[in-house]
Amino acid sequence: MVGLDLRCRSLVTGAILSVVVGVAAMPASADVSLYDSDGLKVDGAFTGGITGFTSPGTQFGAGSWTNNSGAPGKRISGKASWTEWFLTPELKASLETERFGTFYGDVSGQVSATGGDGDASLISTTYGHPVLFGLENLYAGWKSAKLIDGLDENAIDLSGGRQSFRVADGFLISNGVNNQGQRGMFWTQSRTAFAQTGILKAATGPVRGDVFYLQNQSNNSLMPAGLIDNAKTKVVGGNIEWFESVASEDGKPARDGASTFADRKWYAGLTYFNVVEANSGGNLSFNSTANNGAVTNTLTSNREGMNVISAHVGGNMLPFLPDFSLYGNYVYENNNTAKHKVNANAWYLEPGYQLSDVAWTPKLSYRYAHFSGDNNPNDSTKKAYDPFFYNAITRGFGTWFIGEIVGNYVISNSNVNIHQVAFSVNPIDTVKLSVLAYTYNYAAKAQNAGVTSDNLAREIDFTAEWAINEHVSLSGAFAAAAAGTGYRQNVSANSGPAGLPMDKTWLLAETSLVVKF
Repeated sequence: MVGLDLRCRSLVTGAILSVVVGVAAMPASADVSLYDSDGLKVDGAFTGGITGFTSPGTQFGAGSWTNNSGAPGKRISGKASWTEWFLTPELKASLETERFGTFYGDVSGQVSATGGDGDASLISTTYGHPVLFGLENLYAGWKSAKLIDGLDENAIDLSGGRQSFRVADGFLISNGVNNQGQRGMFWTQSRTAFAQTGILKAATGPVRGDVFYLQNQSNNSLMPAGLIDNAKTKVVGGNIEWFESVASEDGKPARDGASTFADRKWYAGLTYFNVVEANSGGNLSFNSTANNGAVTNTLTSNREGMNVISAHVGGNMLPFLPDFSLYGNYVYENNNTAKHKVNANAWYLEPGYQLSDVAWTPKLSYRYAHFSGDNNPNDSTKKAYDPFFYNAITRGFGTWFIGEIVGNYVISNSNVNIHQVAFSVNPIDTVKLSVLAYTYNYAAKAQNAGVTSDNLAREIDFTAEWAINEHVSLSGAFAAAAAGTGYRQNVSANSGPAGLPMDKTWLLAETSLVVKF
């Protein structure tokens, strides 16, 4: 299966599967009970998935390359086709006590593989049929249960170890690992756990908060030659949110917005963290004698000592306008240490309106997203935004890999301004069909040598999501994109291989199946 070659599958077949039988994000489902007696519960869980891709006109005709031999390497394909699959078994345990609260723990592993040509990036990070089996979760914790009078049940939750952690919709903090190289899951993003965590969660009434220590996973030995992993980073910070839970449905458990993002009708919050330690070697370092432009263009450089503050809002706060939604986030990054100066920002605003009383409940939304760039990359301050720990599919397609082609294989949520218009319908409760249109422009075209146009690219996506039942879901997309003058200039001047035409329409069809129980 690892070496499965999709070249024989036509684009038409992929498009039909993607649009007609689309798949939703992973559905929630009950774990399998293995033992339950005297307060001790042991549950098993399993998640697995496979996704197929075919992409004629890869990189607008330039194709996908590898730098495994020579520079810039060899051309893999002008119509990349590949698969990604993963299997994740999980074991959970909890012990409820009357006097001491509830103790719990979790351990899981994951095997993953990428077949075919590898992802469609200009320099493919998953070329060569990578396969990896490794630990995903390994953590333990304690919940207060009903021990604290006057507070909600499980108002205090303390945990530590190797686990996932997310703030709001994942714009800033969601993914503790870079799913590239030997890890293989470039699009699927199936690995999310931080290597080390210490997390205190507290909630009472409409207020919840987190105090956290996080260290991401970073291992350059898993990356292809010539590419580096995200900087190894340790952060300490806190998050506080005001929220309201979605009303519970008849006969179903109450919704818990304090611990589950999807259960929040609306939320508003503030986040702050400090980077107490980060890898500062090679292109991750900064000094007056280095090539500062290279540091600016390495997203995770200049982290050590950085202060990051974020304000976020989401959902519907207006009871008199129940079909209106508003999502937004503002992030400011500042570093004044002697060798790591940073002054960068990012923000987005996304209003939307749904006609809930109309057949198929159509919804229209618009998003403007700004990620700062650096018009003077060789001065003493990096102004290009560092996206830190963002992830995909938190609120569906377009978050936070913004566009199935450009968002995944061209940009990295830095030095770009994005307009997005999305329209969706629900023919039945379990099926969602959407069309999303994007325009991309460089926020600071001078960050890349030789670029005189801010026109980066245009894209349109057709997506489909189907939650077949509580255990099985399907999703898919068909997308088309055209390169702008600025991106063609950037590749020609900075990325190699030079001289290749980039005038083709880049097409992509993808279909994904996920099973969870």
